[in-house]
Amino acid sequence: MIDNDSYIDLLIQRCLDRTATAEERKVLMRVLKYTDNEEVEAKIVAAFQQEQIRLEPSDSVWTAIVQQMAQEDPITPIRKNSAVLQFVKYAAAVFVFLMIPLYFFRDALPPAITKLNLEHEVNKILKDKTLEATSEELGDEIQLLLSQDRSVNLLGPDSAVLANAEKSIHITHSDNKISYTLEDSASQIMAGTTIYHTIKVPYGKRFSVRLIDGTTVLLNSGTALRYPINTPHRDMDLYLSGEAYFDVAKSQNRKFNVHVLGNRLKKEHIIQVLGTQFNIKAFRNEKQSVTTLYEGSIQVSGLTAIPLHLEPSKQITVDQHFVISAADMEQSSAWRNNVFYFNNTPLDEVSLELERWYGIKFTYRKNKETKKLLAQISRNKSLKEVLDMLAQTYDVKYEFRGKEVILTD
Repeated sequence: MIDNDSYIDLLIQRCLDRTATAEERKVLMRVLKYTDNEEVEAKIVAAFQQEQIRLEPSDSVWTAIVQQMAQEDPITPIRKNSAVLQFVKYAAAVFVFLMIPLYFFRDALPPAITKLNLEHEVNKILKDKTLEATSEELGDEIQLLLSQDRSVNLLGPDSAVLANAEKSIHITHSDNKISYTLEDSASQIMAGTTIYHTIKVPYGKRFSVRLIDGTTVLLNSGTALRYPINTPHRDMDLYLSGEAYFDVAKSQNRKFNVHVLGNRLKKEHIIQVLGTQFNIKAFRNEKQSVTTLYEGSIQVSGLTAIPLHLEPSKQITVDQHFVISAADMEQSSAWRNNVFYFNNTPLDEVSLELERWYGIKFTYRKNKETKKLLAQISRNKSLKEVLDMLAQTYDVKYEFRGKEVILTD
């Protein structure tokens, strides 16, 4: 199923400005019909819900349209737990719009819409929906996705095949680290298409990657990183979801870009560096991302017309807006020092941190105003020891229910 955001945006715009082909309208209809991605579903519905367009076909053709749809391509009912259940009738109208000739509509369509401003509508549709941990995040495999749709579990016996997995590149794996080097320093493998690998670290695990250019990346639990493996001397573009610490190899002749993925909660942006040390925390189920600079200099693009520059000991916090401030360096580095660092941290955020580290689902049922914690706790302690400490110090009650922990205050 297609879920590329930019492509879907393009299809929506072409359908609204009357330039879409019949095939493109069919593709968008099938995305809405079959997608399991509720953000995509909501985006499509929200786009057609804008005031610039009315989706009311004339009454004289409505019955014929419904009969044709039932015969040629019956519509599967929208899922009962869908976040856009309230828009069932509207979604049906979108289907009709995508399936029938435009001259059936009473009102002329507006001029081309040059930009879709959907954030407000999508946020309104999904505002009460929280992003839960996926099966991969709660799994016990560290997955490495290779080229040509191959995958390897780095904790399993098949990891031995890595050495010769990619032509002209030597991959070594030991303990919790993987490294990439050229088999022949004179090899011109950089020409042609960039080859990417993706590593996915589940909850309760950490992993380190030494990239082809010598950069070292330490990945926290619940993190995914997509990175090039055959561009040691060219610009490198990496894509991060989760938290990672970067020690970037210095190079004056190329750019090193980390794309911090966004969602309905926070904006996507790019961290650009030449050679430096910084930490990015950008978990998909948190409301904001935070980039902290330790050494060197970085710039942030995608948030303003002119890139923003960040100095050492500063951090940039991004949601639908952004703030640059002095960084709490101890808090930013705590995970690498094997410590939970809670500095006036709300209990719902604490539960997410514990969930990622111990690999067990947490549910926080608050009865009052959210409690905030002030504590430093070793990550070497067992989950029960940590919960007992929270219970004694902050009067937090907990209960184990199978593979889930219920917190109440």
